[in-house]
Amino acid sequence: MIRHFNEHIEGIDLKFWHDLIESHGTPVSLRGGEYVCRKGEPTSKFRYVKSGYLIYEVTGSKSQRLIGGFAFHDALFGDYPSCMNSMPALFDIKAGRKTELWVMDATDLQQLYDTNPDMNRQGRLFIESAYISLLHRYCDLYSKTPSERYIDLIRRHPQIEQEIPQKEIAEYLQITPVHLCRIRKELLTR
Repeated sequence: MIRHFNEHIEGIDLKFWHDLIESHGTPVSLRGGEYVCRKGEPTSKFRYVKSGYLIYEVTGSKSQRLIGGFAFHDALFGDYPSCMNSMPALFDIKAGRKTELWVMDATDLQQLYDTNPDMNRQGRLFIESAYISLLHRYCDLYSKTPSERYIDLIRRHPQIEQEIPQKEIAEYLQITPVHLCRIRKELLTR
């Protein structure tokens, strides 16, 4: 099995989802820094990443931008609960560099869930997988040191350091770039 950065897509039928989104949606190109959705604004789109990557951003208590996650090649993404329930987005999603997406309207997805038992099952499997992935991330943030989280990240996804800037990796790990530099230096001297 392919090991994806976005664990929520492991074990689900990606071909099913990609075909569905392509048959009901349209391709979209974004430049680096361009937003897919903004916190507080209505969102009704469900997507997958064809190429490039996206950044999930939240605003901290001191109005600083924080990275909560990434969506890489093949990942299904969006502010799923918000788009499915016609609510404002809970966070910002923006392109980390030139990124190609496929986008469909979530109201189409809801209608398919309501009329097609297999589609409803696929939706349940997707949301269960996403929830498990979220729990793993949450537990790691509380139970592992920044060094342990960095080592786990690099072991699982050695290519990530070539795909995204160190500053973004540090933000994802919830440490400063200086702290990440110290961790990397310490690991090199071991």
